[in-house]
Amino acid sequence: MSYNLADLHTHSLCSDGLRTPTEAVEEACEAGLQAMSLTDHDTVQGVPEATAAGERMHMEVVPGTELSAHIRDREVHILAYCINYQDDQLGTTLAKSFQARHQRGLAIVKALNSMGLTVSLDDVLSQANGSPLGRPHIAAAMVENGLVADKDEAFSRYIGDRGPAFQPKPYAAAQDLIALIHRTGGVAVLAHPSISLPESIIEQLVAYGLDGIEVFHPSHQPAQMEYYDQLADRYGLIKSGGSDSHGDSDGTRIGDYGVGYEVIEAMRERAATYA
Repeated sequence: MSYNLADLHTHSLCSDGLRTPTEAVEEACEAGLQAMSLTDHDTVQGVPEATAAGERMHMEVVPGTELSAHIRDREVHILAYCINYQDDQLGTTLAKSFQARHQRGLAIVKALNSMGLTVSLDDVLSQANGSPLGRPHIAAAMVENGLVADKDEAFSRYIGDRGPAFQPKPYAAAQDLIALIHRTGGVAVLAHPSISLPESIIEQLVAYGLDGIEVFHPSHQPAQMEYYDQLADRYGLIKSGGSDSHGDSDGTRIGDYGVGYEVIEAMRERAATYA
């Protein structure tokens, strides 16, 4: 496989990234990529802008999104590629997710207020700027209000998974989201699986129709990449990858991780069976 010709995991201001969709495409061009996918969390809001920018800059943009899901008692993220992002049912599902994120954000704000920390929902919504509300937006509002020094402190002290203000997020069932992705003519790829994710869960996702797994990701050590590479072979999964770049100055940049163009071709071949 040829590497780093396509970055299939990137984020923009349309979710929790720090750059516009156009700037994401520009960064992909600067990295010398052949293709990229904008995969914002639970939204396709930035796809039209990224696609238009790609046409201007001669950069292929694969329509995508990163969907929050649950299977058993675990949260998983499902990357959707080659989707019809204008599909009505997809739009309805994303609208429900948007509202669920809003309600969760309100619950976290109330929890912070009960601890004597002054931050309002309006402060958080200002950070989100119309995108699906996530904990990074709450962390940014806390920094802005002088409650913490940086986002890392916000997560470690207050809003992380084990923090006192943490609130669970209602997730759609992974089985339903995979079926929806296929309905839109797309393929479903498991994002950044943790090495602690039991193989039995991956096996169950495969039974639901999972098409691929993100082998190459900045959170994966070489041994983990080898493990997921072997899992992909075992279950006949497409081997995907990307930088998961959000535009942070100290984070990964678009093009730091990726895959060969043949992965996109494999995705399109698989997607054609669902069209």
